[in-house]
Amino acid sequence: MEIRQLQSFKTVVDMNSFTKAAQALQYSQATITSHIQQLEDEVGMPLFDRLGKKIQLTSVGHEMYPYVVELLTSYSKIKHLSSDDQTLKGELRIGASETITVYRLASVLSQFKRMYPEVTVSLINDNCLPLRERLHAGELDIAITLEPKVHDPQLSVEICSDEPLVFVEGFTHSAKTLKEANGECIIFSEKNCSLRRFFESLLIEQGISTSNHLEFTSMEAMKQCVANGLGISLMPYISVKALLQEQKMKVIEFPDKDLRFYAQISYHKNKWLSKAHKKFIEMVLAH
Repeated sequence: MEIRQLQSFKTVVDMNSFTKAAQALQYSQATITSHIQQLEDEVGMPLFDRLGKKIQLTSVGHEMYPYVVELLTSYSKIKHLSSDDQTLKGELRIGASETITVYRLASVLSQFKRMYPEVTVSLINDNCLPLRERLHAGELDIAITLEPKVHDPQLSVEICSDEPLVFVEGFTHSAKTLKEANGECIIFSEKNCSLRRFFESLLIEQGISTSNHLEFTSMEAMKQCVANGLGISLMPYISVKALLQEQKMKVIEFPDKDLRFYAQISYHKNKWLSKAHKKFIEMVLAH
């Protein structure tokens, strides 16, 4: 048996899908299928029942799963063995939102890589909900998100900083309040984004129409659209601070409510943390 075969087996079970496991591990679906077939050949019995498009663990698969989890946990510990803090080794799988990566995390990653060059770091940018799903599935070790306070009984969560949100428009626009901006095009992030859901709920609460809107997957694209006068948006202050100072944007007043998100670092409570994991978390919180 090979470690990659066992990793494929665990990921298929966790995600209940060969296709999703292939995407998560960045393998082709044929490779995942081959890994499972090789395990089944070695065990001598099927690990999954293929029921049309659905899969289900066999009794042998159920019996095998906890042993695979235990083995992979031990494998991870072995990979992270280090003689001292100055020679940390191993792998960090980090997920972060785009804004956090650009404005908060880049300098931490740079410092960490300089101090611990033998630690392999992979970074995935995604929205907050998908990142937490990846934590639960074991695809990520650590996630750093910008959203309302997270309450998840399966995750350990620490707040790194609180980040104000501001309504913004192009500098030449005349609206001073959100009510005066009613009818303007709304610049939204994608639907599964925490900021999008928060923004929409505020607009509905204020009686602002959302029918005229544009949707983007990139915060940088949203900023440029607002700066060029396409409409209004709600954004983290850290992401628009420079454009406000350059007078390419201005803030729309919203005195009724304190608007802020929280930068939060999360990991699964059952996740074994190596010295490399702990050192990275310490550096993020210190920064």
